Amino acid sequence: MKKTLFLVLSLALSTCLFADEEVVRYFFAPTGQGEEDGSSWENAAAAEYLGATLAGAEPGMEFYLMEGNYAPDINTNKWVIPQGVVLKGGYPSTMKGTKTSYNYALGGQSVFSADLDGDGKGDNTDYAFVYIGEGPATEKSEAYYKDWQKTEIWGITFRDGMRLNSKYWGNMVFVQAAQVDFHFCRFLNNDSQTNDDANGSNGAIEIWGSAVRCFDCIFRDNITAKGSGAAFQVRARQSNSSAHGPEDNAVAYFERCEFRNNIAYSTLTSEPGNEKWGTYGGNCSVADNGGTVYLVNCLIADAKCWYRGVGIRVGSNNAAYFINNTFYNNPCRQRSSRGSNNGSAVSAGTDSKNYFAGNIMVEYAANDDFTASDAVVFIQTAGTAVYSAGYNVLGTVMNNSTVANSGFAATDKVPTSLETVNTIEKVFGTNAIANQGGVSDVIAPLADAAPIDIAAVKATVATWPIDEMAKVMDLDKDQRGYTRAATSVAGSYDPNGVAPEWKDDEDPIQSAVENVYGNAARTGVYSLLGNYLGEDVASLPAGVYIIGGKKVIK
Repeated sequence: MKKTLFLVLSLALSTCLFADEEVVRYFFAPTGQGEEDGSSWENAAAAEYLGATLAGAEPGMEFYLMEGNYAPDINTNKWVIPQGVVLKGGYPSTMKGTKTSYNYALGGQSVFSADLDGDGKGDNTDYAFVYIGEGPATEKSEAYYKDWQKTEIWGITFRDGMRLNSKYWGNMVFVQAAQVDFHFCRFLNNDSQTNDDANGSNGAIEIWGSAVRCFDCIFRDNITAKGSGAAFQVRARQSNSSAHGPEDNAVAYFERCEFRNNIAYSTLTSEPGNEKWGTYGGNCSVADNGGTVYLVNCLIADAKCWYRGVGIRVGSNNAAYFINNTFYNNPCRQRSSRGSNNGSAVSAGTDSKNYFAGNIMVEYAANDDFTASDAVVFIQTAGTAVYSAGYNVLGTVMNNSTVANSGFAATDKVPTSLETVNTIEKVFGTNAIANQGGVSDVIAPLADAAPIDIAAVKATVATWPIDEMAKVMDLDKDQRGYTRAATSVAGSYDPNGVAPEWKDDEDPIQSAVENVYGNAARTGVYSLLGNYLGEDVASLPAGVYIIGGKKVIK
């Protein structure tokens, strides 16, 4: 007989002993298994009980989910994830006992979709679908994020969120006065578009006065109305963009992440090709006085907005760190009437501090009609600060300070005229974005267009004022987690990077990016994500496979 919700919730409080540590561990499967009491994988509780059980969890509880779809709390149709819990999804159906180690490079995901009725649209029109914080989303928190235990989330796909108002609560995940680490998560098709320009301005992750870190995550096809960052938006803890104390600021850190096709729209009612794009921050945005953001080994591609920071808008009085990223094809729509596109990769606001090292930031093809007033990197005022560790490959730079390109280093490739502009054509040739063995897609630069001295970059970055939570950055790796070659290249992807060794039973905390490459002793045929496909490649369709630790094209 199927367990009642009351009984399942009671069982959530049972304590299991693991080694010398008391840990409440709770196992779930989409349809439940065995006794459905959550005590093991064989007795996993059904997905319908996860939402309410999770909402009532205490700090230190751990939740493990088999891959598949999960619905939210049946009482609220929303997810509430408390402070200090561990939530790990994507485990295969072959899991046994209480084993929790898993190699997330294999690609498993558990899905939280806001499309509850199956009509293709999200049903969370009033609040964010997922709330992580100190209290209900309708309350303004007075707590400081450092007062709370960190929440960990692994292997969850957050998708199909749909918000229809402009309260900056996010269209999928709202993090308020919290500490959260996301690992191997995906944020897909989250939307705040409306036909009313007064609504919108919500990111897939909305970060208020919180410490949020994302490792090996994917942000694709997210939309925000008006502007302010379709993938993520960073704001002070009261969402206040006016001056305030540093204790109100947020810190957001992204490493080895892929951002693709995140768009700020104002309205979608026009004919295709004539859509009115939103005003700024197409991919991501840091509101004035919002805090600090880090992008490390990330791909930011195919974002769109009207002007002012398609890749990222860094608002006034903030700090932003850009290290070994690739910005590719992030066009501004409104160019001719404004005289400049105000930063198709980066728009650095008044009195912001901006740190650059080993990035590729180019947008234009050779035959595009652009002028000296266009800018891939836009430095807004004389008070806007630029610091460089060198080896950046930049397109056009528009600097409103009194010294041209103030702050960039001698090793940076900054154009001195339209004839010397670094374009997509010059830097990438005919290369395209594709999967090259990691969990996310990348694009390879031409090696001779972007050489980089990693040791020199690391030495300068070490002198920068880095937040404690950002000191985890690994500049010896590329976006895939591969070790960069001795002679590396700028951007997020090193075509000559060395893959990590396969570890068959790897705890993801110890090795989050291990995958199938580099183990010639492992027999059989595997997909690029490490899935075993048999012993004979002849029976498989055309494609790229891993055999004996090496890529084989059939």
